[in-house]
Amino acid sequence: MGPIEREFAAIRPYGGASLIMADPPWHHEDWSQSGNKKKTASHHYQTQPLSWIKALPVHVLAGHDCVLWLWTTSPLLPVAIDVMAAWGFRWSTSGAWIKRTVTGKLAFGGGRRLRSCHEPYIIATKGRPPVAEAIRSAIEAHVDTEDPLTETGWTVEAVRREHSRKPDEAFEAARRMVDGPAVELFSRERREGWTVWGNEVGKFAEAAE
Repeated sequence: MGPIEREFAAIRPYGGASLIMADPPWHHEDWSQSGNKKKTASHHYQTQPLSWIKALPVHVLAGHDCVLWLWTTSPLLPVAIDVMAAWGFRWSTSGAWIKRTVTGKLAFGGGRRLRSCHEPYIIATKGRPPVAEAIRSAIEAHVDTEDPLTETGWTVEAVRREHSRKPDEAFEAARRMVDGPAVELFSRERREGWTVWGNEVGKFAEAAE
């Protein structure tokens, strides 16, 4: 048993996780006309090769019936699908976080061919996890509410904050989708009701102090 597998075994919820959210430290070359390297992932945190990410023993954490919420980027979507399968999950659907500025405008980042204002994610399953009725209602009957899930389905609209920091609305949506123990991999902040793992846990809390 390797060191990461031991760490996963130590934090595994009783019966295994019903929900796993992961934001792997993808390594890819970002490009911008200005050549500003501060916008690249490797400027903000240590990235890892695909082989390392695929080899993570996520099965140790997952319960028999489990949902995976896997963050990725548009250029790396095919790679993320490979990672999903390597971790023992099957494709279910996908969605996106539409990024907004504090004034409500679309928050565009870098990109290839097209600049992007969204960040995609994959929803995958292991076993036969039940879908909470509340999430179906939110998707089917969303009309002029402040629900972060829009009527288009799995679109989460929220303000962009620090680099790679995911919106609180995504975690809220995930918890409405899945009951039971939840684990976040590569977490950067502690969150009530979640077991967290990563070498930057508490990063955003420290930045706010």
